[in-house]
Amino acid sequence: MQGSILIMVLWMIMLGLILVTAIATNVRLSAMTVIHHQEALRDWSAILEAVNKAHMELVIDKMPKIKADRTSLYNRESEENRFDGRPISLSYRVPEGISVRIYNLSGKINIARLDQNKLTRLLEQQLGEGNKKIPELVDAWFDWIDADNLKRLNGAEAAYYKKEHMGYEPRNGAFVSVDEILWIKGFDEVFADIDVNSVFTLWGNVSGAVNPDVATRETLLMLPGMNEMLADKLIKVRKNHHFKNMADVSVYLSPLAAAQLTGWFIFQKSSYYAIVVYPNSIEEKSKKFQTIYAYREEVRVANASQKPLILRVTPYAKIIIEH
Repeated sequence: MQGSILIMVLWMIMLGLILVTAIATNVRLSAMTVIHHQEALRDWSAILEAVNKAHMELVIDKMPKIKADRTSLYNRESEENRFDGRPISLSYRVPEGISVRIYNLSGKINIARLDQNKLTRLLEQQLGEGNKKIPELVDAWFDWIDADNLKRLNGAEAAYYKKEHMGYEPRNGAFVSVDEILWIKGFDEVFADIDVNSVFTLWGNVSGAVNPDVATRETLLMLPGMNEMLADKLIKVRKNHHFKNMADVSVYLSPLAAAQLTGWFIFQKSSYYAIVVYPNSIEEKSKKFQTIYAYREEVRVANASQKPLILRVTPYAKIIIEH
């Protein structure tokens, strides 16, 4: 009898220990969750603070430039190209551990402004001149955005997408996002290895051309006559030199490349920008090019008397950065 009681007592002690351990584990996990949640909130607060200061920076940039010493808040005369996606220091200090990059969207191709000729040239750069798929791709592109449901010779209208069980139909109107081009027949394969948001935009220039002063590397590589060596050369040169016209750029190009790129470059900057903010702890300094996920906001800043107009916010956007 006493042996049975002892065994029961031991069992009760064991059960008690298990219960205490389980409760302690749950308490520990809850505490860790709270800590991580607090850290996430601090990061988010720091990111939003940096975004607001980036807004102020863009407004300051629209103010009349004056000649002053380097400590002046408004002295940006020697920084023509700083909104090209490089990490920048703002006039007002951002929270420690946060990186800010600002892209002038004249450095990306405005898909809303691409005509048939320019789209064909872009596809030739990707697929090779004379590729038989190009006429089909061009027709499918314009079938997607034209206002009717009449299929072009090599195109694709609602019947095709229904037959292929795509679950959607052509827009029959203007693009509402850059990612939408991957829904068009064949373009998911053409741009399979390309981050389209690094190349294209919905805002910016009134033509399909780009500004070489601030163009992303991915955009430069999309252009006819361009290759990695030329793209890297232009990016290196523009860090200390402002391209004012095609003659400035042609100095660094072969005659053939210059001829192919004529018509693709403009030399005015846009009032549209992309602001990218992220904790710099996610950067891998050992990599020249790196894909990260960051807060991205596209804005329009018309002049210094108006606050930035927010066009689109992507809290977790895929970004390619260069160190």
